[in-house]
Amino acid sequence: MAAGLALLAASPAVAEDGLGWQDGLPRLSAFGGGFTMRPSLRLDADAGSFFGQDEPEGFRSGVNLRRARLGLRGALGEAVEYRFTWDFGGSSPNDYSQVYEAQLAWKALDRMTVRAGAFQLRHLPEYAGSSFETLFLERAAISNIAASVASGDTRTALGLEAHGERWVASAYGTGGVLSTRNDGRQRGLVGRAAWLAFDAPVGALQLGMNGAHQFEPGTSPGRNSIGLDDYPELRVDSRVFLDTGTIPADSASAWGPEAAGRAGPLYVEALYQRVTVDALSGGRRDFSGWYVQAALPLLGPPREREADSGSWGLGTVPDFNPAAGGFGALELAGRYSEADLRDGETRGGRQRIWSVGLNWFPAAWLRLSAQYQNGRIGLDGPDRDFQAIGLRAAFEM
Repeated sequence: MAAGLALLAASPAVAEDGLGWQDGLPRLSAFGGGFTMRPSLRLDADAGSFFGQDEPEGFRSGVNLRRARLGLRGALGEAVEYRFTWDFGGSSPNDYSQVYEAQLAWKALDRMTVRAGAFQLRHLPEYAGSSFETLFLERAAISNIAASVASGDTRTALGLEAHGERWVASAYGTGGVLSTRNDGRQRGLVGRAAWLAFDAPVGALQLGMNGAHQFEPGTSPGRNSIGLDDYPELRVDSRVFLDTGTIPADSASAWGPEAAGRAGPLYVEALYQRVTVDALSGGRRDFSGWYVQAALPLLGPPREREADSGSWGLGTVPDFNPAAGGFGALELAGRYSEADLRDGETRGGRQRIWSVGLNWFPAAWLRLSAQYQNGRIGLDGPDRDFQAIGLRAAFEM
């Protein structure tokens, strides 16, 4: 397959107007190159096995077509880019086929972009870059909980993204989640700023702050209400025990610091979030969570900072070619994460998970991952202990 992709990539570049090939995919160009269109493909197939559960009715093993995205992307002139993507997979094992993104991006200046539509906001470290390159199969629970306040995937928004060589900043006004029914009334504000405080051959350190505020709740999970929940960082079962339930509320907010960087080849990332819900009865509810995760390259280069997003990606992945000594990129990852959704009348549980994983990228477009989890969810009733093994095969072009 790699040879076929290489042959397509080596095909002659498309003329100003017409159909040709670029990076292994067809590309249409018209109006003297003023309009371009090409497909985008993404496939994540997951399998997970839960064990080590003493309490009955626990998590179930299974499989999930986590992402199956087919879309179109291109440019209108030199300054406007567009994307439309349909997802035949789903974040929930019981939820499939929906619009994932529909966005326009106008590059107003060399380092400034105005983005509008429904898209993934650059709000948190694990959301600033591509999910194809996250250290684990799923983002840490507290990232998803904080993002659900007014950010995350498929969020309708209008925003500004800017960056320099050592800094990034973003700000958005947001609405509901495009893939959530009856969520159009929701309104929020989201922002992030990060600065590369230290950069030297021995390592680098980036520090930042981020925040989200929902000042008008939508109608999901109920009218004028807010609900916080997440899966056990593996999505092959629809059961959720980390869950506040529905909280009638006026507003909610999430904010906290972030840090990321390298010490030699070792990449380390950490995040803390304080989540506050202004409930209509019983006073304010305060929740929190944090994680620290790291990745050590065993084969291939270490992670590199991407200046336009302030995220840390894989950089150039050497293709799998044993005859030439190329085996792709292989990294060992570890993470501890915690999310505490207990305060006052709200007893949503406290989830703590240790994870270790291996990520192998035989090529830049192919990922094979395996991870082990050891977790505990503290509830008012018996705690739920569990262990799990997760596998993923992913493809992106």
